[in-house]
Amino acid sequence: MTVAAPGAPRAARRAAQVHTAAFYAAMFAVMGAHLPFWPIWLADWGLSAGEVGLFMTLGVATRVVAGLGFPVLADRLDRRRLVMVALCLAAAAVFAAHAAIGDRALLLVATLLTGAALAGVLPLGEALGAGAARAGGFAYGPVRAIGSVAFLVANLALGALIAPLGPGAVLWWIVAGLLLTAALGRRHPGGGTLRGHKPPSLPQIGRMLTHPVFLLFTLGIALSLSSHAVYYVYGSVHWRALGIADGTIGALWAFSVAVEIAVMLLAAPYLLRRIGPIGMMALSGIGGILRWGAMMFDPGVAWLWPLQAMHSLTFVAGHLGAIAFVQAAVPERYGASAQGAYLGLGGGVMTAVGMGLAAVVYPRAGGLTYGIAVAMSAAGLVLILRLRSRWRGAELDI
Repeated sequence: MTVAAPGAPRAARRAAQVHTAAFYAAMFAVMGAHLPFWPIWLADWGLSAGEVGLFMTLGVATRVVAGLGFPVLADRLDRRRLVMVALCLAAAAVFAAHAAIGDRALLLVATLLTGAALAGVLPLGEALGAGAARAGGFAYGPVRAIGSVAFLVANLALGALIAPLGPGAVLWWIVAGLLLTAALGRRHPGGGTLRGHKPPSLPQIGRMLTHPVFLLFTLGIALSLSSHAVYYVYGSVHWRALGIADGTIGALWAFSVAVEIAVMLLAAPYLLRRIGPIGMMALSGIGGILRWGAMMFDPGVAWLWPLQAMHSLTFVAGHLGAIAFVQAAVPERYGASAQGAYLGLGGGVMTAVGMGLAAVVYPRAGGLTYGIAVAMSAAGLVLILRLRSRWRGAELDI
């Protein structure tokens, strides 16, 4: 598919926008099944609660390496679509093979392989989406919001399907979603955006990843976004310990995603125009200090609703700011590698650190564990403000 340039006919731009939105829907329908429900499938297979945790933890290092390695390979070959499609098909095949696995060692190998493949799909998908938005002249936020809608639909649909069909529904939902993602990715409008530029060499990619300005960005936004680690691992557990009903807990999670979708659809382009990438990322850090600081004091349910609405600051503002920074500061030929570094450090290394610290602190401190999140948000904000003084909005000279 030819990418629609900003000056191309409206129909071509619209086609690129719709294709990108459909791709995000397919990709996040997979993530919306895997993240919350794959541990249930593992438990139904026969793993104990401790073994489920062990399997998921052992995948962290693999996901971090793959989340950067595959995007670097895609940039080096100038074949983002090809690498992404190959990862989707490989992951679909390994997930399907789970139906015949009867050995724990093989199950662990399969878990690591699928985790690695999915870790590569996400940054490549974001690089393709951001590339399509830049080349097609449409706003990234509203299109990315379709992915959040699909994530929420997957949560709700599988929550209803598991009861009558069993956890096997999760497995085949993931397989079908990966095949659809591969089909849409094969002709993604965000591919092939180098337009004749020479693909970067590995030393050049290394210089980009270690550029002082890019390092400030990566560390700052990683700290800010990974402040969610405490919330992800202990949010529901702590609310239940406080006596909040499971139905209310589920509604609180769904509400935060609904706010995320609304902001991406309605406000994201305006906010980016008004305050720019640095302002958006700074909002994430400020929002984190306020949100997690309030959570330290075990607020009642009435206060939890507005605090959940602050997900639009702590995550949405940070993520949209990061994508906009990469679009503006990183030359296009390094785009997948930049996404891999940002998502790998924030979603992998720093999130694992935050979860590990929370696991040590929570049994002793309860809700005060959110102090870890406050510290991470504050550290991220300091680095983002430092980035503001080092970057003036121009593309980095690499």
